[in-house]
Amino acid sequence: MAFNTIRSRLTAWHVCLLAVILILFSAVLYFFLSKRLHESIDNSLKVSASVVKKTAGMQYSRTPLPGLEYFFEQFLGYSNLNKFYRVYDGSGNVGSRSKGIDASKFPLSQEAYTRALKGDETFETFQVEGNHPIRVITMPILQEETLVNLIQVGTSLKGIQETLKNLRIFFFTSVPLVLLFSTLVGRFMAGRALAPVAKITETARQISHAPDLSRRIAEPEVQDEIGKLANTFNEMMDRLEGSFRQMRQFSSDASHELRTPLTVLKGQSELVLSKPRSLEEYREVVSSNLEEINYMSKILDDLFTLAKSDEGNLNMEFQSVDLHAVIEDVCRHVEVLAEEKNQKLVVAYLEPVVVNGDPHRLKQMVLTLVHNAIKYTPEGGEIKVALEDMADQAAFTVSDNGIGIPEHELPMIFNRFYRVDKARSRDQGGSGLGLSICKYIVDAHGGMIDVESEIGNGSRFKILLPKMDIIKKKKNNAA
Repeated sequence: MAFNTIRSRLTAWHVCLLAVILILFSAVLYFFLSKRLHESIDNSLKVSASVVKKTAGMQYSRTPLPGLEYFFEQFLGYSNLNKFYRVYDGSGNVGSRSKGIDASKFPLSQEAYTRALKGDETFETFQVEGNHPIRVITMPILQEETLVNLIQVGTSLKGIQETLKNLRIFFFTSVPLVLLFSTLVGRFMAGRALAPVAKITETARQISHAPDLSRRIAEPEVQDEIGKLANTFNEMMDRLEGSFRQMRQFSSDASHELRTPLTVLKGQSELVLSKPRSLEEYREVVSSNLEEINYMSKILDDLFTLAKSDEGNLNMEFQSVDLHAVIEDVCRHVEVLAEEKNQKLVVAYLEPVVVNGDPHRLKQMVLTLVHNAIKYTPEGGEIKVALEDMADQAAFTVSDNGIGIPEHELPMIFNRFYRVDKARSRDQGGSGLGLSICKYIVDAHGGMIDVESEIGNGSRFKILLPKMDIIKKKKNNAA
């Protein structure tokens, strides 16, 4: 199609708009120029007729002054059809006229004579000698309200017609040439303006057909709309590359996490079936397989939770939640785990705080942090839990004196399947997804999570959640 590109459409719109402007401009210019030329002719005729009137009426004679034709030609510098005059007496008879014109070719009209009797001037246009137009003024000379003489002064309109004809030829020739030139220039300029867009399109096409997503568009020196588009495209590609990198890493980690228990299941099953075993051996294998199945089930549940959170389909039932009661309940259940490792679970202080949240997800968040603290704290260690009522937030803190986290790994601990101690986590049943889910829960509740850690001295997780009364105030202010 002829207009299937932006370049063609821009050029077409530009040329159409220019065509409308030029046509309107030409029509208006032609109209006003024609009007001005005819007004100029009428003014010139009126001046000439006034001169003749003054000369013819000096003695108020019923016959024109002798020598008027000589005076007219010398004073006005015209003769023949270029400019002429005729003088009538009061009865409408020709008393004097210039050379080169026959009175019968444009006789005194009844309308002009009637208006002259009233003292009014009349402008008329006649055609003589076929198609030769002339413009004539009829001016009366009155004495005591009686018509004494009639003066007619005329001139040829052929010069004006030639001028207007040349102007029409100029318009009909120049306007198409201007539009043609404008089409070529407009198409060239549109191509120059859209060249960066074409480059962006080509780069995007190359990226889409290549496995490497690291290629970027060279940012233009001028940060106009095209420059902003290039920057936006590069930012989008940065996010896409990061997302694909995370997806690949996620797929690799997920397959690795599931391959290990499946390998264990397969190996133990093949081993127990290789020869007859005792009932106790069968029980040990089934028990071990059940542990692996539970581990895979937990991974799949966590993956399902994260997948729903990514899609925004993780439903949460927000309500008024006593965070103090939630933390107490979790600490009561995990205290047994701490005792098994001879650890001390200390509830430093719990202030009553009410937040707006999902009680199930908040409990999951607290359980994850406290369970991780128990899991990564050696035997005989100590875990402290605290809840503080701050001005407009609830501050929940979990501290331990466990193995700690290296400083350079702190920004990555919330990534999926990321483990600091990769060797110990698998043995302790960790999937590497707990902190990712925990961070999503905090974000969904409009809170913040922060971690401080030091190798050998333990870690401190701190979560800030908005209080219920603060949320109500914000809603009332918004209403």
